[in-house]
Amino acid sequence: MAEKRTSRREWIAKTGSALAAAAVAPGVTRRASPILAEGELHQSAPPTSEQDTTRARRMAWWHDARFGMFIHWGLYSVLGRHEWVMENEGIPVSEYAPLAKQFKPKPFPAREWAKLARETGMRYMVMTTKHHEGFCHFNTKTTDYCSP
Repeated sequence: MAEKRTSRREWIAKTGSALAAAAVAPGVTRRASPILAEGELHQSAPPTSEQDTTRARRMAWWHDARFGMFIHWGLYSVLGRHEWVMENEGIPVSEYAPLAKQFKPKPFPAREWAKLARETGMRYMVMTTKHHEGFCHFNTKTTDYCSP
């Protein structure tokens, strides 16, 4: 008899991790650090007035731009299905990770995306460079699980 696979969502629900994460106060994060003891809280520094001004300027531009493209592109493209295919269909990492060897996009697809964006009046593009499944769209020395 085949063993039932447990999805990450099921695991989180069963362990209560979601509740623990929700219990942390806004603006406070837990992080593993040799400086902080396990479970100790680290508070982020509040933004400076210069950061607030810069953010306000960028947000004003973005609201004015109104129309842009968000690109979510990953290994699930090889399967020709949705971006949460690994999770929703319960595909184990041992079966999903080898898709990286099959991920062979044609060179410089971003040029075509940019042309399409310009032709349709878009003012910006945002590409997800590392999706939830961990596959990177940039060259990195930390993993071979990347498109370059």
